[in-house]
Amino acid sequence: MRRVTFQFVRLSLCVALMAMLSPIVYGQFRAAVQGTVADSAGGVVSGASVVLTSNETQRTQTVSTSDDGFYRFSALAPGSYTLTVEQANFKKQVIENLDVAAENVQGVDIVLTAGGISETVTVTSENTATLETENANTQKTITTEEIRKLPQIGRDPYELLRLAPGIFGNGSRGGDGRSATLPNTPENQGGSNLSVFQSENQPPITAVGQRVTANNYQIDGVSVNSLQYGGAAVITPNQESVKEVLVTATSFSAEDGRNSGAQVKVVSQNGTNDFHGSLVFKYNDPEFNAFNKFFGVPGSTVSRPERVENRFKQYGGSFGGRLPTPNFGEGGPVINSGRDHSFFFFSYEGLRNNSNNTYEAFIETPQYRQQVISARPNGVTAQIFQSAGIEPRVVNLLPRTCAQVFGGAAAVRCRDVAGGLDLGSLTGGIGTYVDDFSASSIGGGFDGVPDIAFAQLANPRSERGNQYNLRFDFNLNSSNQLSLSSYLTTRSDLASDRGAKSRPGSDLRNKPITYVITGIFVSNLSSTMINEFRTNYTSFKQDQVQAAEETNFGIPRVEVEGLPFDRIRFGAERSETTPAIFEQNTLDFNDTLTKVFGNHAVKFGGTFRREFDNNDLSGGARPVYSFVGLINLANDAPIFEAINVDPRTGGIADSQRFFRSSNIAAFVQDDWKILPNLTLNLGLRYEYFSPLTETENRITNLQLGSGARTLLDARVVPVETLNKGDKNNFAPRFGFAYSPNFYKFLENKAVIRGGIGIYHNRIPSVVFSNSRGNPPTFARFGSCCGTTSNPFNNGEIQYYLGSSNSPRSFPRNTVLGGGINPANGLPNIGGAEIYGSAEDVPNAEVYKYSLEMQYELPYRILASVGYEGNQSRNLIRLVNLNFFYETNPNISATFFASPDVNASYNALNARIERRFADGFQITANYRLSKSIDQLSNEGPSALTNQTYPIDISTERGPSDYDSRHLLTVAGVYELPFFRNQKTLLGKLLGGFEISGIMTRHTGFPWTPKVAGNIRTTGTSNTNVAFLSPIRPIRFLGGVNQNTSNDSFLQPNGYFTGGAAQYFFGGLNRDPARFNDPSLAVNPPGIGRNTFRGPNYFSVDMSAAKRFGLPGLGFLGENRSMEIRFNAFNLINNLNLRQFNFFDRNTIVADAFDPGNPVYNPTFGEPTGALSGRVVELQLRFRF
Repeated sequence: MRRVTFQFVRLSLCVALMAMLSPIVYGQFRAAVQGTVADSAGGVVSGASVVLTSNETQRTQTVSTSDDGFYRFSALAPGSYTLTVEQANFKKQVIENLDVAAENVQGVDIVLTAGGISETVTVTSENTATLETENANTQKTITTEEIRKLPQIGRDPYELLRLAPGIFGNGSRGGDGRSATLPNTPENQGGSNLSVFQSENQPPITAVGQRVTANNYQIDGVSVNSLQYGGAAVITPNQESVKEVLVTATSFSAEDGRNSGAQVKVVSQNGTNDFHGSLVFKYNDPEFNAFNKFFGVPGSTVSRPERVENRFKQYGGSFGGRLPTPNFGEGGPVINSGRDHSFFFFSYEGLRNNSNNTYEAFIETPQYRQQVISARPNGVTAQIFQSAGIEPRVVNLLPRTCAQVFGGAAAVRCRDVAGGLDLGSLTGGIGTYVDDFSASSIGGGFDGVPDIAFAQLANPRSERGNQYNLRFDFNLNSSNQLSLSSYLTTRSDLASDRGAKSRPGSDLRNKPITYVITGIFVSNLSSTMINEFRTNYTSFKQDQVQAAEETNFGIPRVEVEGLPFDRIRFGAERSETTPAIFEQNTLDFNDTLTKVFGNHAVKFGGTFRREFDNNDLSGGARPVYSFVGLINLANDAPIFEAINVDPRTGGIADSQRFFRSSNIAAFVQDDWKILPNLTLNLGLRYEYFSPLTETENRITNLQLGSGARTLLDARVVPVETLNKGDKNNFAPRFGFAYSPNFYKFLENKAVIRGGIGIYHNRIPSVVFSNSRGNPPTFARFGSCCGTTSNPFNNGEIQYYLGSSNSPRSFPRNTVLGGGINPANGLPNIGGAEIYGSAEDVPNAEVYKYSLEMQYELPYRILASVGYEGNQSRNLIRLVNLNFFYETNPNISATFFASPDVNASYNALNARIERRFADGFQITANYRLSKSIDQLSNEGPSALTNQTYPIDISTERGPSDYDSRHLLTVAGVYELPFFRNQKTLLGKLLGGFEISGIMTRHTGFPWTPKVAGNIRTTGTSNTNVAFLSPIRPIRFLGGVNQNTSNDSFLQPNGYFTGGAAQYFFGGLNRDPARFNDPSLAVNPPGIGRNTFRGPNYFSVDMSAAKRFGLPGLGFLGENRSMEIRFNAFNLINNLNLRQFNFFDRNTIVADAFDPGNPVYNPTFGEPTGALSGRVVELQLRFRF
């Protein structure tokens, strides 16, 4: 920690020194104010002097209106301004308290009244409803008031993104308090699981039906996006550092690119002439929280309610103001006070948390472990069972019967005994494989000893986080400005592994570091021309190998399959990234020139971005084994092993990679004020995303054969890049905003806005970066299958422990080191997993369009209603080509990026908004929408598998995150009693405030499935691939889809009477394929995402009391102390967990015996619930 803090201090001092020595400096932003100056008769006024003054820094800009009466100010910070217009023979017009929103173009038309210039007309613009008259964007500015006052889990401003029109998100949390991702989203990241300290924060939101990975994040106009994952931010700014956030669901400006989803633009706080700051402390305690009221499904399963057990202690503060600087000019004082000239701002956020949530799962019993140790004392499994930290963290044992677990097969599979369930007894010896796929396999018979039990388990976590933010703003003259800012986030956490049933020996520590350094230079070349140059360096680093040195990675990951519940696992989490050394860096350069021509404001700009991925993913050197049943586990007889090795030797493979990629973009944008009441937005953008390269030239691709021998004749060949970059990414944009004035009730009250445009998506690097694991120097082996006659698959499966705690300590497997076949570049022995790509993989292309009308109602309320839609083409899916062609025995799986997914989205949007005025603010968004696609996330992840991939047309259905109805209401209300009164009574009884967010939406779709071994291709008995699960081949109808809680909280949910009444759960046998089930004779009998999960409703509320602080006048008039209570899910409404792809409750039946399916007794039932009420206390001192 000391080393990290010193690095930040050293970095900050360098930034400060650079700033003080810069000859021309100040902060800059991308908001703008433009409009037309006219006289009372409607004629334009040219040559008028228009002056804009910042009320925070007193910086003044002056322009003259063009011949068309047009003026524009660019590169503005959000905040309060004064606008002054003067012209001979007219009264001077002054608009005070003009609020400029972040990163947005605001229209302010001026009407001058005839008279002497010494006469002044003053208008207060504060707290008025503002029509969006300058563009057609679907967007919302999240203000400082909302960030400070609306409830946000973890004080994470990204939690408020869901309040913008066109954005879907519900802010829900799991029963343990962690972010609930959208359905079937790979859980590589997480939305504020660790507050603002999440190293790659992927907020679970979608924008107008686009994928989660299509969102784009910026801070102060520069990218902070994750290099690997789409829609994830490397930096999440703390509340104290954020001034405003502009969230745009659809932008018709060519300046916006990289992705087609939400454009999230954060503007950080800046210093002002007055010193201001804050101190914050927030506290969570489990005793404040409520259990979530999920007791299982009456008459079917029993569960214990969960309560969020987080003990967050979060604290922080900020301080900013004018910055004294050396005076290098002649004469005058040595030190310049900094007033109207130089400013600084610093913020800090810290987190300390110790939590101990609970969850429910099946575990092995101590009696079973002791039986294995006694019967097989020299076995590998027995040694694992005797290792430190092997015992799950059991809180309570819970009742479960054989009938509840095995349904109709209970009589032959299980016995209810004291302490759990008896699944049989040990038989055979070490190395003996027992066929446990048989429905009657009980080994040596029932022995009355419990082998498994259902338990409530503890899931402890501890976290420590620190975030530092420093910003400098300077202004030496009116023509040139510069800003320097930085964020640094560090974290250290220790977490148990739910997958391994919270065994202490599987605990894992992480210590990631992320930071961004930004510099922005603005030059006012003339009153009509301005240039903005931005550059930033973003980094994510972590040495998990060193951080997790206490974890014993010499124990492999061991999993038990073949049982009708989540696998029982031992050993720390196993993936290529656990453990690993991460080093991902991005360098950005952006330049934009704005020129005003008459009534045109034209922008020309370009971006160059260079990306560096220097990760070393060593976790795959540690094997993972799968055993069919507990008897094979005891016998050291796995059915499957996955391990990464060097196929030339069978030893450790070099997992270091040095990937490089680039992004080049250019655009031109013309905001044309064609009439005082009509603005056209015309733009063209071009983007090029270069394919991945590797500095050591270690990328290989799979060169496919043809026809039926596509894979049999495939060859691994070295390539510079997997695919050619798409050079056709031209994206025209058009928008308009028309303010009709032909009726009195429309004049200055209404605007009609619309637009159409093309957008492109950067393909996340993770889609292609797995190709570094291709032969000849690296191979991901998945060795299957151990059998009764050949238990270790001819020696390919090697069940051992490591020689130390290192994941690279496992012995060499000489069988898998059989060398490379020079004819095809594939391993001579074993089947390797291959990641490849066709030569042509275009970037996804999205066509977006909208039409909306806004109208200003009384009481400063802005209402809007409109249509929004889009069509997406060339979206990516990862396809296993083994499902399409006769398989190659030396390729276990062939994952190719296939750009053949299409999607569409159509929605009715209705919105009411009242900006903060007189202590009251409200925003309400209603959306009626339909999102359709063939796959909702590119992966890679098993959650993104398809059930019938050989015919993508059968996968067309509602998007996984489709919700037909969404209503979000957010408001802030300062109680009027004694409001703003400085008397003693006012201080005691005034200053009360309530705020909150209400979210309601209909359920997400899900797909019923049948589990079994289904052939995909091939007529031989060797070159064949199997797929599971698939959709049922026959739907019998008769389902009444009632998505209320009452409907789901009954046996089988709304499938009253059980799955067998609605589906045929068996499979057809294929005589042409050894009488096995195959896809050819088992087409889906029901569409994807046909059914709906439970509805969602939650109210998050905040109540606060603000106290003035007498006697501390030197801290300024705004000094105050605030006590705030936040309650998430205030009414403790029971929200049931969504249905995900691999959830057991989506499985109709197990059809491993195709003609005798075993129907799932818990099909259609919820597996759990989301968070109950969570309460937190916050104290905030402000001056």
